[in-house]
Amino acid sequence: MSYNSNMITSLHGRRIGLQLISTAQFGGRQPCEVLVGPEDIRRGVTTAEATGTTVPAWGVSFLPGTSAGSSSVYVLEPPIPGVQKTICFTSGTTPQYLRTQNAETFKTSADSTVATVIRSTLTSAVIHLIGLTTAMWGLYLNGSTTITPAATT
Repeated sequence: MSYNSNMITSLHGRRIGLQLISTAQFGGRQPCEVLVGPEDIRRGVTTAEATGTTVPAWGVSFLPGTSAGSSSVYVLEPPIPGVQKTICFTSGTTPQYLRTQNAETFKTSADSTVATVIRSTLTSAVIHLIGLTTAMWGLYLNGSTTITPAATT
């Protein structure tokens, strides 16, 4: 169903704009505006992350593995509230670590554990993060992904 005819503010004709959600659509909550028009949003993707540079706080990052016997520690930039980040771990033979840059924390969806480092030993594990505050990431885990919050690397 196209919502383009219900735009209240247009950015480019009827192709992209803002729509005020009606009472029936938002279930009686406070009215809000949503972005309508595009079929999807194209996010930045990189496969060239390195352990010597920071991983951006937005988009999708594919973390390359290292040689056998050495682990990888990647540093994630501070979260931006409301912005999503997807991390794809690649190595199953050696641990990969994702730590925060300034002691920001990860709040897991599975329990109340808060950590500053995430350790993955699974090949092709994917995690989804969302900035909750400038000091805390929300960590979404699906049932088939096991990520171990770690206190230190």
